[in-house]
Amino acid sequence: MTGLARGFTLVLSFAAGAAIGFVLTFTHRQYLVEVGPATIPLGLIGGLAIVVALLAGMRLAFQERLAPMLAAAGLLVGAGILVLPGNNGSLYLETDPLGYIWVLTPTILAIVIIGWPFGLTPRQSKRAAPTYEPSRAPGGTANTPDEM
Repeated sequence: MTGLARGFTLVLSFAAGAAIGFVLTFTHRQYLVEVGPATIPLGLIGGLAIVVALLAGMRLAFQERLAPMLAAAGLLVGAGILVLPGNNGSLYLETDPLGYIWVLTPTILAIVIIGWPFGLTPRQSKRAAPTYEPSRAPGGTANTPDEM
């Protein structure tokens, strides 16, 4: 990848993260569904799924850590702008469990996804692979020239 294309990719990944963080901060409290005595926050679950898809997709597509790091930074900046307190507290984030989950979980997901090691390969055994010799097989004989 050329330097200009790489720079554009990194700027675009930060911008995409910021836009997603900005929008999901508004929508994480929407779509609360009552199921019996429990309330399921579908907006929060969907928002966290989008965060995972963005970061893991960038990590897998670019095979590096810098683009997803900038996307995570943009996500946190986009959400952080709306979380900053005003005169009467934050306008867009309430201090309840849903708000705390939205503030903390994308950061934890970013640390896990970006910090995950590349290509976990199975470990090679130090022993040599067994070889097959028909003459030593139980009950088996080899067709050698002197047996013919």
